Amino acid sequence: MGWRRAASVGRLRQEYLALDADGDAAGAERLARRLVEQHPDDGATWFNLGLYAKARRDWPASARCNSRALTLARRTQDEPAAWNLGIAATALGDWAEARRAWRAYGVDVPDGDGPVELPLGHVPVRLNPDDDGSGGPAAEVVWARRLSPAHVRVVSVPTPPSAHRFGDVLLVDGVPHGERFDGRRWVSVFDEIAVLERSTVPSWTAEVTAPSAACTTALRDAAAIVEVEAQDWTATVRRLCVACSTGRPGPGHDHEETDEWSPDRTFGLSGTRTAVRELLDAWARERPGRDVVSVTEIV
Repeated sequence: MGWRRAASVGRLRQEYLALDADGDAAGAERLARRLVEQHPDDGATWFNLGLYAKARRDWPASARCNSRALTLARRTQDEPAAWNLGIAATALGDWAEARRAWRAYGVDVPDGDGPVELPLGHVPVRLNPDDDGSGGPAAEVVWARRLSPAHVRVVSVPTPPSAHRFGDVLLVDGVPHGERFDGRRWVSVFDEIAVLERSTVPSWTAEVTAPSAACTTALRDAAAIVEVEAQDWTATVRRLCVACSTGRPGPGHDHEETDEWSPDRTFGLSGTRTAVRELLDAWARERPGRDVVSVTEIV
């Protein structure tokens, strides 16, 4: 009877893989569950179950399935199940399990009880990657400090359409989706999966008059002293065509660039109402020609 059971398992696997290839994730997952009930040592299917759970943001199920797949894996270093277990554990705030997953994958993680925080530098992150142009929060690439392979803290001031703030902590995927230049080299863009922690510091849009580039530099320098984040959106925010946004941005396409200085600038700032207002007023008083036209809190 063993050959009949093996044939049945083989057919079930073929059926679920066919549904998966056709994009029927729900049907494929249903058959995959039946498959692991009959063949509980099928690590590849446990891994796929973890992917289905990840796609619908069912983090407890994703963690369970990837943990099982990792246990069954012949190796752990560079094992995708370890990576996806790290993402699921980070989403759940299960830092002990996240440490176990990253160590299994090959990441050097120090001991500790709280959130994982590693010196991994800065990466570009695409906010709202599922933006379909229907009027919801808009996609935008910002810079963030990478705290672990799966989560980051935003260090840019996102524009209002993104519905994000400076300081938001985000869960991010591990699959690169485009590149940005950090001043020295091209680095991968990672997509946001979810917001883990909302920043409590308000953000602001300021329309200012800055007669020269030195004036905008002075505003940024003064902001840093009083611990307000200030970014010249006029200089840094670019609208990209789809090809460049998901690849390497280049000249031409849908981009608008000019070397001509415009004194009308839009700044994004993050800080308390008092700190932002005092900063802008002091900056405007310091030199003739500077002016603060409007300041609006980003809701």
